[in-house]
Amino acid sequence: MIDVMAVKYIILFSACFVLALTQDNVLQTVNGRIKITVGTTSGCSDTVNFINNQLVPTVQAYGEFLDIEFVPWGRTRWEDNEILCQFGITDCWANRLHRCVLDKLKNDQVAMLHYMACEFSSPYPSYLQGTYLCAQAVSLNLLDVDYCVANPKDSLDREASAAAVDPMETINFVPYIMFNDNLNLELHRQGFSRLASLVCFALAEDPTTGVTNCSI
Repeated sequence: MIDVMAVKYIILFSACFVLALTQDNVLQTVNGRIKITVGTTSGCSDTVNFINNQLVPTVQAYGEFLDIEFVPWGRTRWEDNEILCQFGITDCWANRLHRCVLDKLKNDQVAMLHYMACEFSSPYPSYLQGTYLCAQAVSLNLLDVDYCVANPKDSLDREASAAAVDPMETINFVPYIMFNDNLNLELHRQGFSRLASLVCFALAEDPTTGVTNCSI
């Protein structure tokens, strides 16, 4: 005879398990804010599209609730103590420049976003032109920037390399997108294609933000 209680328990457990999976894939605020980490590499067209079509509009709409972090590393790897990049030497040089500039701008989120939007817009000043035009646009001392770029393999490189390991293993895509320092492939996919909507609904669920009128 079928144990009715056992069947009910299994059904209840299954429902809770499905609910847990669903909740894991729902973006939520942390103390009224959302941290977005973006793994980039300078020669990547998907990164260009994401920054310009997803990230910039989202920050323009909800920037007061967001903490943005960039990790310019992508599929870069160490080999015999040399850094090798997905799109070659120019990719490596530009990524190094990005790390240097972002480090100098780390207390100015607006300037960081302005800088990265500049680098990932035509004519792609560092990756294709080999220039410091975007660093100049955010009023940095170019001598300081140049010194940093000319002295690689320091903590900036090691920290970016370490930060990219788990996201690249789990997400395996550039740009990878993480929310609140949590790896979640489904949220990455949603963020890549509809970041503003994803962020809006998460903020709307938090009554302290006052955000309403979200659309898919």
